[in-house]
This record gives sequence, structure tokens and C-alpha cells, in this order.
Amino acid sequence: MEIEERVISVEEALAKFIERSGEILAANREDIASIREGVAEIRASSARTDRQLLQLQQQADKDRAQAEKEREQDRAQAEKQREQDLAQAEKRREQDRQQAEQEREQDRRQAEQERRDFNKRLAELSDSMGTLVEDMVAPCGFKLARAIFGDQEAETCGIRLKARHPVNRGELMELDLLAVGPSKVLVVEVKRRMDAAKAEEYRQKLARLPEFFPALAGKTLCAAVASVYLEPSVVAFLNRQKLYGIAMGDEIMEVVNLGQF
Repeated sequence: MEIEERVISVEEALAKFIERSGEILAANREDIASIREGVAEIRASSARTDRQLLQLQQQADKDRAQAEKEREQDRAQAEKQREQDLAQAEKRREQDRQQAEQEREQDRRQAEQERRDFNKRLAELSDSMGTLVEDMVAPCGFKLARAIFGDQEAETCGIRLKARHPVNRGELMELDLLAVGPSKVLVVEVKRRMDAAKAEEYRQKLARLPEFFPALAGKTLCAAVASVYLEPSVVAFLNRQKLYGIAMGDEIMEVVNLGQF
């Protein structure tokens, strides 16, 4: 009886153990499932986090690229503006330089014109007073002779030269200007007006030059007429007569028909 009771007691304990073990196993299964669910949730959360981080990184890269693009655009715009400013400044400097150059050129031309006008008025005044030779022609004597002689220069030059005829002492010849070179001689006659009659009178005077100035015999004679201004028609007349014309230039007396006959 006692043994049966012990057996029953063991069976009951075993049954309780099995029941308890089943309960424990069931609980473990639930825990494992819960753990698995937690792990899956962690993995899903990690994946979401990775995606979010990737999105944030991509957005950061996009923002950085946009910022770099905007900085490049700002730099290019600033460079373009700087170049435009420099070009505009250079344009203004060039305009100022050209304006200053134009003003200087205008001042120079005005000064030259005033000087020419002054010289012309001086020549006209000298002509009216009968001192054109002394005031305007004489200072240019050597230069005029060099221009006409071409291959030599005058050795002597004088104005208002007078000489008596060696035989007929009552005859007197006066030369307004005489320039003498090694083999050429320049005689200048100052005339307010020149015409055919005066030209013929001048030629007759020149033909007798060796009579009054024997030292000039044998030299090539270059004859010229000087006046404040010579009309083109007068210059053409002088060319036909083979006479040099001397008139007022911009600043000094100049030969106006070199090489024209």
C-alpha cells in the first residue's frame, strides 16, 4: 500500500514536472519569438536609420553642390562685373585721353593759326611800311638760297645793296637781297604786285647785273620775286618767266614754286 502511494506520488510529480516543463518551453518559445521580433524590429529600424542617413547624406551632398554652384555663379558674376567695371573705367580713361588729346590738338592748331596770322600781319605791316626785306626776307636769306641752290649754300648774304655803274657813274642799281654761293647767285626783288611789265623790267635789270657787280660775272643767276602773298595765277606767271616766287609761309618766308620750271 505504501509502495503504491509512492508510485502514485512519483507519477504525479513527473506529471507536474512534464506539465511545468511544457509551460517553461512554451514560455521560452514565446520569449524566443519575442526576441526574434525585437531583432527584426532592430534590423528594420537600423535599415530605416541607414536609409535616413543616406538620404541626409544625399541631401547634404546636393546642398553642398548647390551652394558650390551658387558660389561659382556669384564668383563668375563678380568677375564679370569686375571686368565690366574695368572695361568701363578703361573706356572712360580712353575717352578722357582722347578728349585731352583733342583739346591739346585744338590748342596747338589755334596757337599755330595765331602764329601764322601774326606773321602774316607782321609781313603785311612790313610790306606797307616798305620794310618787308629787313623784317621778313633778310632773316631767311641763307635758308632761301640753300633751298634754291640745292647743291650748295650761300657764302654771303646782304640786303639793300647799291652799286654805281663803273662807267656811267650816274647810274645806280639797288638789290633788295643778294646771296652769293660758290657758283650761283640769288637776287631777290620785293614786289607788292607782279605783272608782265614789271617782270620785263626786272629781267632787264638782271641782264645788267654784271655791269654793276662784276664779281658776279660767270656765276649762275637765280632770280626771285618776294611778296607777302602770291596768287596761284601769279605763281603760274612766274613759272613761265622762270622766276622763283617767295611768299609768307606758316612762320617764315618760303619758296613756293621749287621744281616747277
